[in-house]
Amino acid sequence: MKIAVCAKQIPDPANPIEYSNGNVIRPEEQVLDDTDRYGIEVALLLKEKYDAEVTVISMTKIGTQKGIQQALQMGPDKALVLEDETLIGANSLMTSNVLSELAKNVEADIVIFGTESTDGYAGVVPQQVSRILNIPCISYVKNIEIDNDVTLTRQTIEGSEKIKLPEKCVISVTASGVEPRYPNFKDIMAAKNKEVNIISINDIDFNIDQNMEFNELNDISSSKDGEKITDEGEAYQVILDKLKEIKAL
Repeated sequence: MKIAVCAKQIPDPANPIEYSNGNVIRPEEQVLDDTDRYGIEVALLLKEKYDAEVTVISMTKIGTQKGIQQALQMGPDKALVLEDETLIGANSLMTSNVLSELAKNVEADIVIFGTESTDGYAGVVPQQVSRILNIPCISYVKNIEIDNDVTLTRQTIEGSEKIKLPEKCVISVTASGVEPRYPNFKDIMAAKNKEVNIISINDIDFNIDQNMEFNELNDISSSKDGEKITDEGEAYQVILDKLKEIKAL
């Protein structure tokens, strides 16, 4: 079995995000998106069950490779990274097409994602990759049970459902799905010797067609200060008056 697990490098969330022409400015040193750690953990659990090969796939500005190394430190075997300036500003569909080609490149039977990235929040890439690859998608996986078979529990609107792992599928894992492992010193040092294959858009079967044009970026933050009321036993009346003022009562 071969598994591809997506890992996204993002600017350190501890620092303010900066933009240029509507795009996130990506510094040389980026970190692994925490939401992807859950997908990597599921990939590693399957690796242990099936003695599978796990490849990290990513579409990113490679920079110092810090985020990619953080992914490899958890236990995947290698990484395939596509870096190309023509992909700056790519929408979710373009990203999904590129990641699908990377999954094909590593001949993945199973492709695993976090639910959504913390610098994009589109939340549709796993489903789009599933459609492009024409294999089932098991989304919002919150638990994995490994015995003789592998059973995935996915969150639904009405509760949850259990699904037996197909031979080929796309999986998206929620942040509550599993507990990601922490690499030790040996894992960190071993990751430095793992293969990181960096390619460009010319190395895959996909033609870039930028179909979005940036117009403007608006700040939605509010500068209005709220009204402070000291409650001396009559605050309820203030609330009632405000509700009547906005015709809620």
